[in-house]
Amino acid sequence: MTISASVILVAAIAVFTPNFASAEDQNQNKGKSQSQNSESGKQPELASTYDSKYWGTPSREIANSSDQNEYQKGAPAIPGIEVATTEVFSTFPGKKAALAVPLGSGDLIDHGGQVLNEIHIYPIFWGPTSTTFSATYKQKIVEFFTNLQCGAGTAVSVCTGHSDQIKQYFRTPALKSASPIIKLGGVFNDLSNPPSSSPSTSTIIAEAAKVVKAMPGAVLDPLGFYMVFTSNYPARVNFCAWHSAGSYKASSTSTAIWYTAAYMPYVGTVSGCSSSSIPGWNGFINGQAVDSVVNVSTHELYETMSDSLLNNKYAWYDSKGYENGDKCAWYFGSTIGGYRVQSEYDNYSHTCPDKSSN
Repeated sequence: MTISASVILVAAIAVFTPNFASAEDQNQNKGKSQSQNSESGKQPELASTYDSKYWGTPSREIANSSDQNEYQKGAPAIPGIEVATTEVFSTFPGKKAALAVPLGSGDLIDHGGQVLNEIHIYPIFWGPTSTTFSATYKQKIVEFFTNLQCGAGTAVSVCTGHSDQIKQYFRTPALKSASPIIKLGGVFNDLSNPPSSSPSTSTIIAEAAKVVKAMPGAVLDPLGFYMVFTSNYPARVNFCAWHSAGSYKASSTSTAIWYTAAYMPYVGTVSGCSSSSIPGWNGFINGQAVDSVVNVSTHELYETMSDSLLNNKYAWYDSKGYENGDKCAWYFGSTIGGYRVQSEYDNYSHTCPDKSSN
């Protein structure tokens, strides 16, 4: 297994190439964390030879959050990894409505879980370079997140559009009135083959830990959102992406580091995930694959900010379990950086408003 890891920071670019020895259906069952390793006795450090024996193979298609969480319960345990529950973004159901009618029921309700007013995005590109999973595909995704940066410490000090709208779900008057902080933390490449069938949640949490551990001097970021983009759309899958959270600890005496993560398969031209599935779609900026994954990415980003760790208590969702992205899924009334993306639910207006930013 060979991992090429590159980190892009605000001021500099550094490249590291370590070698290894071996190769939202909208869930209503809001639960607690699912510990895959009980830390009874000293746990070994997550092996740098972590491989497919841990990935698992679902016995049936994974289509929603309940499916994913049930699958995770039977997934092989990975040393040092604990995972939270997972929120799945299901495929487009094919509704024909031209106007935005929020899904679910009523406004989002605060259930007290963690929210993130500051988030650091770390794209992880997992898979060998190909004509589809190309350097250009990766570059355009990184460019999108680069341009999305806003808030203190970034080139754009005030967030706009949905990046500004998200602050209504923060809890103090100061945070509700200030701009959120959205930064690109770094970019990683893992050139090994990703799972060929739907991965367990622990697989994606472990992948984030693995690529960070492979970089000299790098550490997991508690404000990190590790978005794992794979080169394939695997078997036994009927969703577009999901977000979750997990932790890594090197041993029973180590402190667990919790961080958020998302699984972003290569939706490309997948029916029900491609932007072209939407009635009235009229063209792409950087091709169907990039435009489609950008839309799915914003869905997961803003849900992660408003409903973050999922390890002991959920934050914002409505009475049917829909998060802010779920309620406006597949309604394309907004743009970010010129890309057409879905709207995000607004508790103030009780709608899926059209927003533009950057």
